[in-house]
Amino acid sequence: MKLLKPDSVEFLIQDGLDQLPFFNPDFEDKPDVEVSRWRKSLNDANFVIFASPEYAHGITGVIKNALDWIVSSGELLGKPISLPNLSPRASIAHAQLAEILMVMGGEITESFSPKASLNEPYVIPCNTANSLCNIPEINRRISELWAQIEKEMITTPGS
Repeated sequence: MKLLKPDSVEFLIQDGLDQLPFFNPDFEDKPDVEVSRWRKSLNDANFVIFASPEYAHGITGVIKNALDWIVSSGELLGKPISLPNLSPRASIAHAQLAEILMVMGGEITESFSPKASLNEPYVIPCNTANSLCNIPEINRRISELWAQIEKEMITTPGS
């Protein structure tokens, strides 16, 4: 995604989610540095893309823990969200993640939440992101997704 983004879009891959402490509601109002950084990143974003691999028919523990830290702090309220389903075999985790994000007040935008199919995959085994972007069909589909995101963000008031 980052390699094909338009020049007008600032794109940040959130790292450090695996460094968040295990969620504990007793400490929710006293977040540590990593939790504060995660929350600030979401607050600063005009738009968020969430993607999670499916693991044992669910989202990963790292993603679930990160989401637990923002359930009641409100970073996703009214926030436009892209929720691509990049694997045609990962429908259970995708549905779980969609439900969690909607409960948290996120606004999943279907027009830029593509769903892969066996005929139109987004992920093909490759060695690098560059080699994936060099596959014409993948390049075209990701570029079209970015164009849709860019269009939506320009026409959405307050973005």
